[in-house]
Amino acid sequence: MKEFKLGWKIVLTAMLGIAFSGSNMLLYAVGSLAPELSAEFGWSHGSIQLASLFSIITIVLSLPIAGYLSDKFGVRLVTLISVLLTVASIALHSFLTNNIVYYYLLASITSLAFAGTLPLTWTKMVTSWFDKRLGLALGLTLLGTGLGGALIKPITAGLIVEFGWRGTYLGLAIIPLVIVFPLVLMWFKDPEEKHNTSDEFIEDEVSATINITFKQALKDWRFWIIAIAYMPIGFAVSGLITNMEVILASGGADAGLVVTAATAFGVFVVIGRIVGGFLLDKYNPGVVGGTLIMSLSVAFLILNQQDLSMSMALLAMGLAGFGTGVEFDVLSYIISRIFGRVHYSKIFGSVIALMYVASAFGPMSFGATYDKYGNFSIVLIATAAAVFVSSLLIGTLRNSLKIQKINES
Repeated sequence: MKEFKLGWKIVLTAMLGIAFSGSNMLLYAVGSLAPELSAEFGWSHGSIQLASLFSIITIVLSLPIAGYLSDKFGVRLVTLISVLLTVASIALHSFLTNNIVYYYLLASITSLAFAGTLPLTWTKMVTSWFDKRLGLALGLTLLGTGLGGALIKPITAGLIVEFGWRGTYLGLAIIPLVIVFPLVLMWFKDPEEKHNTSDEFIEDEVSATINITFKQALKDWRFWIIAIAYMPIGFAVSGLITNMEVILASGGADAGLVVTAATAFGVFVVIGRIVGGFLLDKYNPGVVGGTLIMSLSVAFLILNQQDLSMSMALLAMGLAGFGTGVEFDVLSYIISRIFGRVHYSKIFGSVIALMYVASAFGPMSFGATYDKYGNFSIVLIATAAAVFVSSLLIGTLRNSLKIQKINES
């Protein structure tokens, strides 16, 4: 556990950075803030949620730029600037007027600001510090998504009661300033900066020799296998999360079971992060990744059943949570192993950008299917099939990753 002895500060900083990133805070805060904005300005909930489309478009366009800047100027500098810009852009929401165009504009500006605090930059630094325990380190880092969700919702609700929605935006803006920024400033440094102060740090020689450029990656079949595989995964996860309660209810689950199953989903996301990370370190990442992602496909098939019993509903949401929990762990791991760490940000950022494009259609497609047919059967079966193909595609990488694992040993 020497790597964790040296790099635990990196993992902790990255975990909290993801938890209180602009994307995570606005994602979990909008549910409480939307009714306040609707009451204040008369905006419909649909028009408020439309801001997510502008946000996703901006993220897709800005991720490759954030990746390029991270590789060129270093993750720490890009992250520090992004945190400050995020603080300012969230605070600007407190000055919203009844012109909803301003709200959409702020959605784009804020997404551009937090592009440097998406998983791209946090996992980039973690992959620089960890090798033998990289999977577990990534799993712990990405626990930040769930941690943020657990904390931001009650914080937002409390701020609204005490200070109203305008004060809430200011309060949310302060959080990354007082928690994330100081940690990044103190601890978020490349391992090279530690060589002079700690002779215990051992850089993995094999990983250091892998230096595939972004242009080379674009010509590599493995890049496109990963990119194609992750588009259905992004579609599936976004569609499920935004329609979870309705999917369960349409399958016959009562209100109590819906709450219990949704809770199980969150619990298994956490379990998936930790268990998935552990398995990635122990066994072939291609086989592990393909198998774990397949659990998401099985979950969709179970959810397509009518008259869901409690046991089947819990099983479905447990499998879905597990599959969702490992998606970024697997992606970060296999990209760093196959393409190396030097150009990780640009390569990872490009794959994530494509994944975000696909995820933008998930909620709409699931909702449209339900509106037309009164159930989710068609989209659930189609998505299950697509994710199954994704798991097989990830499995095709096993030979490349097997060679890497042998060389490391």
